[in-house]
Amino acid sequence: MKFSFIIPVYNRPDELKELLESFKYQSKKTLAYEIIIVDDGSTVDLLPVIQRYENLLPLRYMRKKNSGPGHSRNIGMQEAKGKYFVILDSDVILPDGYLQELNRLEEEDKLAAAGGGADMSRNDFSSFIRAVDLAMTSFSTTGGIRGKKRNMTRYVPRSFNMIVRRDVFKKTGGFGNMHPGEDPEWIYRIWEKGFASVFYPSLPVFHKRRSNWKSFWKQMNKFGIARGILNRAYPQYASAVYYFPAIYSAGLILASLLAAEGRFFLLYLYIIYWLIILAEFLWRSKSIRLSLLAWLVFQVQMFAYATGLIRAVFMLYLLRKSPAEAFPFMFFKKRE
Repeated sequence: MKFSFIIPVYNRPDELKELLESFKYQSKKTLAYEIIIVDDGSTVDLLPVIQRYENLLPLRYMRKKNSGPGHSRNIGMQEAKGKYFVILDSDVILPDGYLQELNRLEEEDKLAAAGGGADMSRNDFSSFIRAVDLAMTSFSTTGGIRGKKRNMTRYVPRSFNMIVRRDVFKKTGGFGNMHPGEDPEWIYRIWEKGFASVFYPSLPVFHKRRSNWKSFWKQMNKFGIARGILNRAYPQYASAVYYFPAIYSAGLILASLLAAEGRFFLLYLYIIYWLIILAEFLWRSKSIRLSLLAWLVFQVQMFAYATGLIRAVFMLYLLRKSPAEAFPFMFFKKRE
């Protein structure tokens, strides 16, 4: 078997249905693959969705006690039969031809030890989800700073669209018990073992991300905390780029204080930057409303991430607490 799709899920039956539905419309060419759904102790019954597709797709369903997405993926990979593990989140949708392109890359020996593709939105997604995608993939914001094609053998795939070869999982042990941040943490250990991780521009997925302001703020704040934890654990992979949200947020506060005193130079620089961002948003979306919404999303992203990162730096470096002691909510209990 070539491919094992590993999909951890906690509740979200409607999103799981959309994902499985997208498998139905892939290439009809016979491919050796399986889909392993790992139910991470959902409080919502997922069996109606599973039963709807179990005779239409090569589906395997596993239910376990809640122990986090990382451990759930590891359980799925332990049971998987494929040469490659394709790890997806339950809130993604496969575009037409994903399986066919994945198979082509494998047949042409272009799949590396690890890698992944990007994510994108669809026109039928909500305005908020599309705005989040616009803000987080923008060339003018952190999406452009990270860069998707720079340093192709050191790409950090995310667990919503990650491909890992079986032997890599065996040699590294898979995901840790941290969440979020478990995907870059595993990739860093993969690099430490001498494996490369590659970006595949031809393998994007549609991704719904977060659907409201509260959940988006919470996620970005945790991302900032996770970055502080990862920088401490793997300083060799830390970058000044990761501190951009904190610098941006602190600079905006300073600009506001100076403007209150009649000194507007720094605020003018921010306004110029905002106009550049809005111009890119408008060029990509062709919508003034969506561009303005994405601009607001960008502000929330910066401040939420910055407060999380600053909090992590304070707790880990100044108070010298361990990550688990400082942020127990970022770690699931370890299970075998």
